[in-house]
Amino acid sequence: MHLLVILNVIFVSIVCANPVPPELTKCLSTDSKCLKSVTQAMIPKFASGLEIFNIKSLDPMGIEKVDASTPNLKLFLSNIKVTGLKDCTAKKIERDAAKKILSVTLLCNADVEGNYDMKGRLLVLPLEGNDKFQVKLNKAIFKVEGKYDVINKDGKTYWDIKSWDHAYKLQEKSSVHFENLFNGNKDLAKAAQDVIESNGNEIIDEVGPPVIKAIVASIVEGVQEFFHAIPAEDLALD
Repeated sequence: MHLLVILNVIFVSIVCANPVPPELTKCLSTDSKCLKSVTQAMIPKFASGLEIFNIKSLDPMGIEKVDASTPNLKLFLSNIKVTGLKDCTAKKIERDAAKKILSVTLLCNADVEGNYDMKGRLLVLPLEGNDKFQVKLNKAIFKVEGKYDVINKDGKTYWDIKSWDHAYKLQEKSSVHFENLFNGNKDLAKAAQDVIESNGNEIIDEVGPPVIKAIVASIVEGVQEFFHAIPAEDLALD
């Protein structure tokens, strides 16, 4: 029993002394191939959560609630679950060391589900209902650009994200489904759902931005935790 305790203390000491993941190869900011390779290697590890850095799981990702209303529609989403982010592909990674700007472009397939409460007009459809919803994003491009600064802590420097912006593009047709439209009126629900299923991307473009922003915000929050845990000297060569 004492031996197990000693081994556990040794293991924890080693992990704490060497917290940098082996996949995190340091790159020059001008080496786009290296940046892309490292990002791709880190995506599944990062998405699974890194407890030692206080980074929660991003796949599945949980979002409590989002107000996706528009001037013509009241739409409230809750108990949202996002899956598939661990399989994202790094398409382009850029870092401007002088201006301290980091730009990440990812290609992702993702499933989003949860509960909805809706009433109003979506596209040209008058809709109402409340129940479960499902969205499937196919080959969606997400670009996130962040500006960071350097902070000092315990005699070392760390990156700190000061601001960020994002954009997305749906490259293939996405699917959207709302259960229990019109509170169970099957005829009205079927007619509406046929239109919804034919216009998945248009619906996401109209009401999806707040959800996508919430997803990106959770990812940026995790990256911020990571930056605050790993000294800048262990993240990059310049």
